[in-house]
Amino acid sequence: MRLSDLDLNLLKVFVLVAEEKGFSKAAKRLFIEQSAVSKAIKRLEESLGAALFLRTKRRVELTTRGTSLLPLARQVLQSSEDLINLAQDKGSELSGTLRFGAVSPLSFIFMPDVISQISKDYPRVWPMMFTGIGDDLSQRVKRRELEFVFLGYEGTRLKELEYRQLGYCKYKIVVSPRIEKEALNSFIGSREIHDQANAKLPTFEKLKKLNKCLQIKYSANDFMAYKALVLRGLGIGLLPEILVKEEVAKNKLKVLYPDMVLSFPVHVIHHGSYRLNLEASRTIEVFKTQLDRSFE
Repeated sequence: MRLSDLDLNLLKVFVLVAEEKGFSKAAKRLFIEQSAVSKAIKRLEESLGAALFLRTKRRVELTTRGTSLLPLARQVLQSSEDLINLAQDKGSELSGTLRFGAVSPLSFIFMPDVISQISKDYPRVWPMMFTGIGDDLSQRVKRRELEFVFLGYEGTRLKELEYRQLGYCKYKIVVSPRIEKEALNSFIGSREIHDQANAKLPTFEKLKKLNKCLQIKYSANDFMAYKALVLRGLGIGLLPEILVKEEVAKNKLKVLYPDMVLSFPVHVIHHGSYRLNLEASRTIEVFKTQLDRSFE
């Protein structure tokens, strides 16, 4: 069989059945009958001369040959999509909807400038940003609901995803000047929300050595809410330097331990079985530029 004879629609059905581990779920995603999915897989297997799935009453599993062909099928589908996008765009201009995620505070510190730049360079691209807890966004990338996600804390790594460090973000330990003495023993957390099962708290442990009475009293994963808690004087907070620069200058916040160097890696993650499209690659490139400038 020649590649030119291959029906891409059959490949798409194959990939979805493999992802969903079942014919009925794949049919729902394709908005077709389950019998149509079964016929499509049968046609593909006959065309390739190889069995792709092992079928039992309870589940559907890939054969050894099917497992080997799955990443290649994904590459063919992605390449065909890129080809169509380029062919239909005037002057190879990027276009389409770009679904991606960014955790707080990356979503509001860097993304407004990134999205503004992408919109100017490629007015036909529609950036669609989703925010939330890091582990939840990672699962959405795994399910191919999002193209990629920017993470300030990578959490539990998933074997299906690729993780790439883009740079660092500087942080400061800050308090409100009006904080009550007893509130100095309260630390406002956030990382434990993003990865509740395996969260490591290196900064808290470091501060605990300086103040044995320190305890996590509050937690917030939205950094604007987190910042409001610190400004209210409810406890000590760890916030991006760029986010508190103005408040420190106006004496609304005070930096504790100014000599303590705190910088944390920023990652981008995407599905390891799929190549990033052109829109995604360009957005990541612009984000990294913004991140590097903030660290200078």
